Amino acid sequence: MAKPRYVAIADDLMGRVAAGQWTVGELLPTETELALEYGVSRETLRRALQRLELGGLISRHKAVGTRLERVTPFAQFTTKLGSIEELAQYGEAAVRHVLSVEPVTVDAALSAITGLAEGSRQVCVTATRRDPARPEGAASWARVYLRPDDAAAIAADLGKNTRLIADLIEARTGRAVERVVQQVRAVSVPPEAAAHLGVKPGGPGLEFVRRYYDTAGVLFEVAVSTHAGNHFVHETILSRK
Repeated sequence: MAKPRYVAIADDLMGRVAAGQWTVGELLPTETELALEYGVSRETLRRALQRLELGGLISRHKAVGTRLERVTPFAQFTTKLGSIEELAQYGEAAVRHVLSVEPVTVDAALSAITGLAEGSRQVCVTATRRDPARPEGAASWARVYLRPDDAAAIAADLGKNTRLIADLIEARTGRAVERVVQQVRAVSVPPEAAAHLGVKPGGPGLEFVRRYYDTAGVLFEVAVSTHAGNHFVHETILSRK
């Protein structure tokens, strides 16, 4: 399958940057000029430039233009999740490092984020996920909330198995995931996550809240993960049926 036009343009522009056509600090041609050069609309050209901007190669400023900021892109972690199976594959590809396991009582604020019942007792597993090919920073920092009995059942597996926690629970208890409800929002990276993600506290981040429901419709796990905004891309594909 051929690349979308904007992806091909982005790849070509990145090749030109790597070849030294522009120097750091220099302004690239205007959007109008580049659109004419590539024979595309400005909207298509903007989508291509967004890919360079996500990688930290360029910055765009109104009344200034598009400036080259670096010649090599940031290390980025990309997920393209369209099913529970793809979510499981992502879990197997990123290595989990458990930082702490502790009991918590869900307060009003945590209940609002997770959907867990206020006052309920949970076990909170704080962990990072790392891509073995990119040792410079964690892909994510997360807090996973589990029922105490499920947490006890998988306690021996957490530190030595990269599978999703939901898969570990299924293997130990037979509780299978029927559906996962995911919410994504922009956040400031909290101080406790920043050091692991390799960014400054308060910088831009993405927070994913995933609620796992079993075949009986019972919410049995909630994962709240934070990713550094400049180092992470989440891709969703929408298709017409």
